[in-house]
Amino acid sequence: MCKPKMHYVCAAIVLVCCSLSLFTASLWARLMLPPSMADVRELARKGSLVFRGHVLAVIPLTSHAGTGARNMYMARIQVDRWYRGKGPTEETLRFAYGSFASNGHDCIDFRTETYWVVFGHEQQGQLQLIDDCEGALTISPLLGRDLGTSDGLAQMEADFLAGLDDHDAAARLASIQRLGGLQLASSRDALHRVIEKGDDAESKWAVYAALRTGDVTVLPSVKQLLAGGDGTLPESAIAMQLQYITDPAAVPDLIAILKSAPSELTRTSVLIALGERLRDPRAVPSLADHLSDPELHARYDALNGLRVITDEQACTLPREWKEQDVEPQISRCRIWWEQVGKSRNWSGN
Repeated sequence: MCKPKMHYVCAAIVLVCCSLSLFTASLWARLMLPPSMADVRELARKGSLVFRGHVLAVIPLTSHAGTGARNMYMARIQVDRWYRGKGPTEETLRFAYGSFASNGHDCIDFRTETYWVVFGHEQQGQLQLIDDCEGALTISPLLGRDLGTSDGLAQMEADFLAGLDDHDAAARLASIQRLGGLQLASSRDALHRVIEKGDDAESKWAVYAALRTGDVTVLPSVKQLLAGGDGTLPESAIAMQLQYITDPAAVPDLIAILKSAPSELTRTSVLIALGERLRDPRAVPSLADHLSDPELHARYDALNGLRVITDEQACTLPREWKEQDVEPQISRCRIWWEQVGKSRNWSGN
């Protein structure tokens, strides 16, 4: 067993649990992030043709019967705005739908009068999605002002910000999630207004979206949300996002979250952030406390964080380590902490 495998298993379990709340599937052939957690910025980078529009018509091309049957369709889409590349005011797009539960593919269901941001490319003269599950995301029909810029991300942001005023609750929620996926610091003021004035679901998703922009001022709100656990969205998404924090100003709040978190996912995410991302000596006593965490993943992440920050041999696994080496090394590290490490100054000064 290696470190990436341990983290992958933990993340896989969580993501499947999260995604099952959106899709009914007993068996997955591949692991997918739910659309609410989509990385819009990365999708826009991958797509050479990126636009938003609404579906005028959907034409069936095949008609296989039965549960989980894969059928082909043609969608006619009125283009409302091009973000990247150039094209006509109306696009046609072939897509498959119906087999997601059996193979983990074909999960985008274009329907008449629905609005989408599409990430595509041209293949043999035809528009194709860059991915049959992540290649299009639902959006609000509301448009922001035309910025007259070649910066597609800025124009997307303006349009998603307009969607925050949509009368439809689902469209407002999608707009919050898309702003999070853009990960732009310029969205923070609007997201804070949603946190303060939105309904319960909107406020929680806005906390997640703000966190994705690198806004660590929402961490006190995160602490309150995760004190009750992270078994559902968006709490599980918020917990996962904590591991990517790199702002040293977040250290005190992360330590506070670690002390109050009842869930393994939250604890391991914070331990990764403190030990591997931030490498902050102020976190050492908290990492040492979690050498006795009830969950193996958390104990391992505490051990690894201590290795990274202290470079202490007692907290360092052998170069070619195996799973059975982990617990004995944790014990040696715990002894070092009690006999030596605890007496040192870890204030960071």
